[in-house]
Amino acid sequence: MILPKFLCVIGISIVLIYDGSMFDAGNASAQNQPSSTDQSEAVLSIANQCPTNLSYLQLDMEQALQFVTSASFREAMLFSLQASIPEAIAQADGLARQITFLKQEIVRQERGRAHAEEVAREGLSDSSKQLKPCRRGKEGAYCYAMDQYLVSTAVNLANQAFLEALQCYQRKGVR
Repeated sequence: MILPKFLCVIGISIVLIYDGSMFDAGNASAQNQPSSTDQSEAVLSIANQCPTNLSYLQLDMEQALQFVTSASFREAMLFSLQASIPEAIAQADGLARQITFLKQEIVRQERGRAHAEEVAREGLSDSSKQLKPCRRGKEGAYCYAMDQYLVSTAVNLANQAFLEALQCYQRKGVR
């Protein structure tokens, strides 16, 4: 199955769909963190000012995923757009730490995307030509690199939107 391979690539965005949360709340320090009830109430009161999920990305994500070879990955990414951001934040072990992690994940994904693009361009007779997805069922280094390029592009679309949502909550006072 291809999905487990992609799970390590996509970072935060898919984790939401598997356990309903994205953060490890078990390590929160009671002295340094507000109680989970206080955190939940704060997040819910701000939810009408910041995105509550990433469903507004549906059309852009469908377009980004249209040539990704793994159907289960496409379905998982589209499903993850419906995950509740306030619920994930309420279970977070420090919003600032999660924002930092997500920024690092975006950089890592962008490096992976750039590398995949470089490999794909090596497979072209003219590296200045536009990259084109492979036909379904076609295999080879170019096709594998293109798939990785497309996956990283889709993941960073979601991760960037999720980062912006987390930063919105942070600006509104959620910690």
